[in-house]
Amino acid sequence: MGDGTSDLTTAVMTVHREAAALYAEVARRFELTSQQTQLLCLLDRRHPSFGELATLLGCDKTNVTGVVDRLQRRGLLAREPDAHDRRIIRIVPTPEGVALRARVRAALTERIADRFPALVAADPDRFAALAALLGG
Repeated sequence: MGDGTSDLTTAVMTVHREAAALYAEVARRFELTSQQTQLLCLLDRRHPSFGELATLLGCDKTNVTGVVDRLQRRGLLAREPDAHDRRIIRIVPTPEGVALRARVRAALTERIADRFPALVAADPDRFAALAALLGG
């Protein structure tokens, strides 16, 4: 393993730690857990199944069920049958969930700008392109 790989590993670990701290901070503002906040943000461009959501969040499907149940009770998401396979249930945001997601994303954007002004000033599009390579 060369120095470049080691530097990349350290960088990814640092980004993960910082992102987790930001999610937790913003989640508290909206009386959500960090995982609930991540789930809402993931529903921006996709309507995952429970299995897909577990993979995206890096947890077990039973954890996802609990998170979805709590957000559904708050009226923030709903379960819908898949259009092509009725055995699959998709998770979709409700209008209230979409509105809250927008507020959460705005708060995250604000905190990122406050916490990482040099990154934002340097080249935010480059960082966004790198994140997109990871599936972000």
